[in-house]
Amino acid sequence: MFGNFFTFAILIDILKVLIIKFMKILLFLLIYSLFVPNDGAWLLQLFSEKSQVKVVQSESVPDTLTLMFIGDVMSHSPQVDAARLQDGTYDYASCYQFLAPYIASADLCIANMEVPLAGSPYTGYPQFSCPDAMMSQLFDAGVDVFLTANNHTCDKGAKGIRRTIHVMDSLGIPHVGTYLDSTDFNQRNPLIVEKNGFRIAVLNYTYGTNGIPAPNPFIVNMLDSTEIARDIARARELKADYIVVMPHWGIEYERKQNKEQKGYANYMYECGADMVIGGHPHVVQPITLENRNELGVAQCITAYSLGNFVSNQRKRYTDGGIIVKCQLVRDTNGVIQITDYEYLPYWVYKGTCQGKYQYHILPAKHAVENCAYYDLHGADSVALNLFYKDTKALIDSFPESKFDFTSAIR
Repeated sequence: MFGNFFTFAILIDILKVLIIKFMKILLFLLIYSLFVPNDGAWLLQLFSEKSQVKVVQSESVPDTLTLMFIGDVMSHSPQVDAARLQDGTYDYASCYQFLAPYIASADLCIANMEVPLAGSPYTGYPQFSCPDAMMSQLFDAGVDVFLTANNHTCDKGAKGIRRTIHVMDSLGIPHVGTYLDSTDFNQRNPLIVEKNGFRIAVLNYTYGTNGIPAPNPFIVNMLDSTEIARDIARARELKADYIVVMPHWGIEYERKQNKEQKGYANYMYECGADMVIGGHPHVVQPITLENRNELGVAQCITAYSLGNFVSNQRKRYTDGGIIVKCQLVRDTNGVIQITDYEYLPYWVYKGTCQGKYQYHILPAKHAVENCAYYDLHGADSVALNLFYKDTKALIDSFPESKFDFTSAIR
């Protein structure tokens, strides 16, 4: 009886000591908060359950992030020949030079790298391998993240998948869609990119790999409803503020989205996606802007296909594409909304110089209005104007970019 009494008394004494220490720590924090920025707001965040997901940096200036999305980066054999220099190296900077200022205007730019970096010998269609410089110089131009899951991922087997990952890793370039093995997959999927105080999750899937299965132990993200739901849930567990799903889907050369694309897009939003940006058809498909308040998404942009970013394809609708750009703003309540959005149509010029092909990606509207500056005549001017007219008619309810290329490239 007395033993129990003394044990109870000791516990009471220990509890008193702990309470006194806690009160001292709390008093210190309250006093310290008077001498740090934000009037002690940091202390409120310290005890807030949502502080890991929604942290407002300033009550007067909301967080902002500009996102940009680029379509299918293709490498046909004539493009490889055009980029090859006399010393055996490859130069793509001139191909990107006219769009580089626009690409650099984004905080986070994502492109679909639709060809593996399998090394020499370089090959075009149907089983691609392109020079590393095509990707690395696009990174230098302002692209921040590359997608690697597409129908050409397995063109060069294990070597192509492995080397693509290793080259990007060696340059410190984030990528998503393919993995060395299950350990690599578990560590890097989904991709979370931190920028301007935002945690952006990027997910990438492909409908298939042209009948070539991914060799063991490599993993290619496939367009599968179970995987999509799992990855979106995982992104939320990792405290992603915003989730962008980028599927490789649809029917090549079809200018309208099909039922399967619409169904997958709806499913992605139901699972918790915030934006869906697609590729693969090699032509531009419509963009929709919708309110999905019932799913907790105030506004969502769905771009079904951005078309080719660069390629050797010259048929109508395939000789250009669009870039989608939007601004995210997080208000003082931690709510993220799209406050500005636009698209930029561009056209791929293919010409010759001293008996050698050359490719330049031109801002379509600026080129139409300044054909003399770009030295466009005859059939080139006709093709440019036709592409611009076709694209404007298709994307009729989405604002076109007003970027000042005249000042940027001169």
